[in-house]
Amino acid sequence: MKDGCLKYMVCPICKSGNLIIQVQREDKGEVMEGDIKCSCGASYPIIAGVPRMLVGDLLKNVLKEYSNKGTQKLRQANEDSHIVRRNTIDAFGYEWRFYSDYDANNYFNWMPEGIVPEKIFQNKVGLEIGCGAGRHAAKTAQWAGVHFAVDISYAVDSAFQQTRYLPNCHVIQADAFNLPFKERGFDYVYCLGVIQHMHHPPEGFSHLARQPRQGGALLVNVYQSSRPFTTGLLEAVRKITTKMPLSLLNKLCIVAGTIDYAAILIWRALKLIGLGKVFEPLVPERIREYSRHSYRIVVADWFDRLACPRKIHYSKEDLTSWYQKAGYVDIRVTPYWKAFWNGYGIRG
Repeated sequence: MKDGCLKYMVCPICKSGNLIIQVQREDKGEVMEGDIKCSCGASYPIIAGVPRMLVGDLLKNVLKEYSNKGTQKLRQANEDSHIVRRNTIDAFGYEWRFYSDYDANNYFNWMPEGIVPEKIFQNKVGLEIGCGAGRHAAKTAQWAGVHFAVDISYAVDSAFQQTRYLPNCHVIQADAFNLPFKERGFDYVYCLGVIQHMHHPPEGFSHLARQPRQGGALLVNVYQSSRPFTTGLLEAVRKITTKMPLSLLNKLCIVAGTIDYAAILIWRALKLIGLGKVFEPLVPERIREYSRHSYRIVVADWFDRLACPRKIHYSKEDLTSWYQKAGYVDIRVTPYWKAFWNGYGIRG
């Protein structure tokens, strides 16, 4: 946990900013182990450099995870957590630990048409919800004044390592439905590929929409509902895969990724010998898109599709209406590929 982080934070329970840090261990100027204590009596551990700003069973499960590793003693908590959140933490925590080197060069693809990231992020204070292993956070923090990268899963451990060299990037484990920040505290907020996995996506969007200050930007993307046959087929498969042990599912994804990559290699070869234009109408757009990426990314994305407990698709009108109901203006919703809607709005 870096210096300067605490002044932006509040207690997730009482929303007070009256917080203090009790340091147990530091390394290179960062608090690696300790506690954040609130005047209301709540206490949140700092484990492996990351503040764990969770409550109830979410905190209890985190502490149990690290207790099993010998990092921290188990402490008690009382509230129940939703099973979707629990399974989401497990699935994405596994994914972003195993695929922490995921490096798809698609940073600019989630921007709605006409939006330039440098202009939104330059020297601003911002928040990223669902940071995964931290690759987008590392990129954004190069422009931002201060960038907070938040995830509910154990992916924060990978994100911390990926961004530790950036003095203005703070990684926090927290719940998007109960964030440890004051409302209207950020110049920008973005959430990529996350809302559709929440237990209640419209409510999740509503929570995010409270974070930008007036005139601040909110950027999100969601899965498109434009391919009902493909979506229905995938959901039928997911009824099985979401119940599989994650280690076994990962092996299945390696098989699926290998089959995909064989098709990708054939497509690359056809382009190399000058037959790309001839065969392009016969090649699925997904294969053409993934031909820009590595084998490991193909496998990781299969895991992403098949592991998450919930995966909901939305129309352009759905996303637009969320922005409107939250009081946003200058709303733009544009497609990325046939898979996503990229959304942007300014808080009025």
